[in-house]
Order: sequence, then C-alpha cells, then structure tokens
Amino acid sequence: MRALPIICLLITASPLPAAELDGRYQATLDQRPVELVLRSQGERVEGEYREGQRRFTLSGRLDGQTLLAQISEPASGQVLANLSANYANDMLAASLAARDPHSGETLLRETLFQRVAPPPAPVDPNQDPALVGTWVYEQMTNSEGLEFASLTTVTTLRIRADGSIEQWRRSVAGGSEWSYDRPGELQYRGHWRSDHGLLLVQLQGAADFQPAARYRFDTPYLVTESNTGRMIWQRR
Repeated sequence: MRALPIICLLITASPLPAAELDGRYQATLDQRPVELVLRSQGERVEGEYREGQRRFTLSGRLDGQTLLAQISEPASGQVLANLSANYANDMLAASLAARDPHSGETLLRETLFQRVAPPPAPVDPNQDPALVGTWVYEQMTNSEGLEFASLTTVTTLRIRADGSIEQWRRSVAGGSEWSYDRPGELQYRGHWRSDHGLLLVQLQGAADFQPAARYRFDTPYLVTESNTGRMIWQRR
C-alpha cells in the first residue's frame, strides 16, 4: 500500500454540505463583538445576528460555499443589512452592507467570523484519543531589503473524535502598511483511524484507508513523518 503523506493529500473542494455551516461564529466589527448563529436545511439558512444583547433575524441561502443572507428587525421584518460570506476552514469571510438611516449612504464593512467549537464528542476507544484536536503547522518567510514583508503559511489539521479529519492551508502576509489574511483552501477531507503510531486516512469518496504518516508526541507537540519529511504541529 503506497504512502499517503499529510502535506500532499489534495482534492478539489466540493460544494459545502449545508449542515456543515451550522454553528456559532464570532467576530469583531467596528471594535464591537458580534456573533452569527446559523441553522440550515438544504440550501436554506436561518439564524440570528447578535450585537451584544441585541438580536436580529438572519435568513438566506447557501450557494456553493457562499452564504447570501439578509439581516432584519425581528418585530417589523424590516431589512437592516445584506450579508455575503465565503465559508472555509471554520471561518466566514463576510461583507455586510447596510444603509445609514440618516444620510441614506450605504455602509460597507468586512470581518472574519471564526466558528466557536462545540463540546467535544465522546472519543472512539478504537482511535488514539491523544490525536483528537486541532493541530497547526506554520512556516514563515521574511523578505530582505527596505520594504519589510513576511509570509506565513499555516496548515491546519483537524482530527475529530467522531472519526472525521480535514486539512486546510492558509496564507497570512503583511508589510509595514498592508496585510493579507483569508480563510484558506481545503486540502482534503475524510475519516481517520490510528494503528500503533500510524495515522491512516480514508479520503472522502474513497473505499479504503491509506497510510498518511507515522506520528509520535514530543509534549506539547505532535511530530509526523512521511515521505515529504518531518512536520512539528502545535495544538490549538
């Protein structure tokens, strides 16, 4: 059976299953904490948009990995804002457009919502419970010269107690007067199991598990080794 290195497990991202969007997301908008609570049925999405103690109704639809929704006053049903958000890596990169009631001017705001993790599921006794969690591997590159800039590639490996696994890659870059930060792209999704220090992955749609990497723990780190080399992961 051929080796299946973690860093090279690549598939094309498919349309997001609506139920995967469900959950609670938090962000900061105009220096105020805000929150989204989303529930889906098919392509239809409902929920709440929260600012402190204020609650607003959210309704819309999921188009691929893009959420298109309206935020309304619960009592009157008046639409207060339109929301467009792209989902990836448990994050929603969102744009909100609202009309100023005094000037009539359209106000545009952008923010990045991060999913609030639900309580952990019971650990499967047939899987190594120490692997369960979110692991991050970072590589940083700094430029030389007068214009300083840095590029950090962040690989996130999510191993869940329900047997699911996914890996995302994200780039964060910045200089003295600019920055770039987006949710990233899915590298693979599937199911996992372990066998005496070997992590095996069954890719979404595949029939069999394949070896991904040998692993060991060097507290507090997870160390994986495959034909792409050694990677040291930190728990998040």
